[in-house]
Order: sequence, then structure tokens, then C-alpha cells
Amino acid sequence: METPATAFPLTDRFIKALTLAHKWHTGQYRKGTRIPYISHLMGVASVALEFGASEDEAIAALLHDALEDGPENLEPEETMRAKKRQELEDHIRREFDTEVARLVLGATEETPLVNGRKAPWEQRKGEYLHKLVSREHVKDASALLVSAADKLHNARSILTDVLTAGDTAETRAAFFDRFNQGQHGTLQYYRLLVRAYRLAPGAAGQPRLLALIAELDRTVTALEAACDLDQDTVAAFPLLRPVGEQLA
Repeated sequence: METPATAFPLTDRFIKALTLAHKWHTGQYRKGTRIPYISHLMGVASVALEFGASEDEAIAALLHDALEDGPENLEPEETMRAKKRQELEDHIRREFDTEVARLVLGATEETPLVNGRKAPWEQRKGEYLHKLVSREHVKDASALLVSAADKLHNARSILTDVLTAGDTAETRAAFFDRFNQGQHGTLQYYRLLVRAYRLAPGAAGQPRLLALIAELDRTVTALEAACDLDQDTVAAFPLLRPVGEQLA
């Protein structure tokens, strides 16, 4: 029997969010490629829906990067980014409700700007990892689902690119030059994300979310193997080692 059309879980709100995501990220591309950035946003929403997302969660998946990257796109002057970020947050709350805005915040790095620019990489990533296991608004399964869907889509994309980059460890390592912290920092961050999601209080007793985290773990493990590394070696890299020790 077909499900009645009125029961379909995605409404015009989802289409509105997709339109806004296109507007806010126009001109942006996946790092080191000419792939429109919105492909990532649609991919994250797809992953979230595959693991049981509600419409609010799927909308947050489409908009999860708006607060970090939208202000940069809309207003190039550094001193205006914080103001624009707040404007976008208020816009999301007005258009979609407080719950969607809360979920977007849960997937956002909230480290304050330093002299109008993003804080150092180690600080931003370390604080986000701590946020996953300690901040109130990410202790629920919904916020963790959006965040983990984002990281799984990224990890899958990186794995695909690494596997096509070449057949040697050297050529695959060179792929990571497009990222600020290179191979070691990128791999370590994803390994520690797996640890943080497993420790997050909101994941307990959530079968679909735990399945998503397990899929992220498998993808990150495959990525490490493609680079001839293992998870213990990766976790011990110096960049985020103090955080990794706290998550062990």
C-alpha cells in the first residue's frame, strides 16, 4: 500500500532550505576542486535521511555550514563576519524555527574570531571535539546525527580522492596538501571525531545514530589503511594528542 502523500516527511520547508543553501554558498567549491560546495550539503542531507533524519534534521544538514562559511561568502570584510553570522543564525530561526537553528549551531565551530579571523586550527578542532562530548546542545541524538552525517560525507569524499590519487603512500600523502594541516592533522581529526561521537551522551541507546558512527569508523579506518597507517599511530600524532588522550 502506498503511503498517503500528506504523510511524506519532506515538505516545502526542505525546498526552501535547499534554495537558501544554494544562495548562501554560491561561488564556493569543495577544497582543491571545482565541485560546487552545495554538492556536500546535499550529500550530508542524504546521509542524514538514510540514517533516519527528520525534516528538521535534514534541513539542518543542508544549512550546517551556513554560519561558518555563509558570512565569508556574503561579506568579505573580516570585521563583518561575526555580524553576518548572527544575521544568518537569526534568519534560520525565523524561517525554520528554533529547533533547526539549534541543530545548525550544534554542527558549527563556535570558537571566537581572533583579530577578525578564524582561531588556529588546533584550537578550533580541539574545542569542537570537546563540544561533542560536553556541551549541552549537542548531548541529544539530533545534533549528533547532523554533525556525524557531515563528517561521514567528508570522510567518504576524502577516501575516494585518496584511492584515486595514486598507488603509493607518497602520492596519496601529497593529496592532503590541500588541507591546512596536511595528512597527519586531517587523519587525526577524523579518528578523534569517531572517539568523541562514541563518548557523546546523546548517542547512547540510539541504534540509527550508532550505526552512522560505526560507518564513520569503518570509513576512517579504510582511509588510514589507504595511507599505510593505523588508528593508534594516527591518534598519537602531536597536533591534537592532548585532546586524543582525554578522549581515550
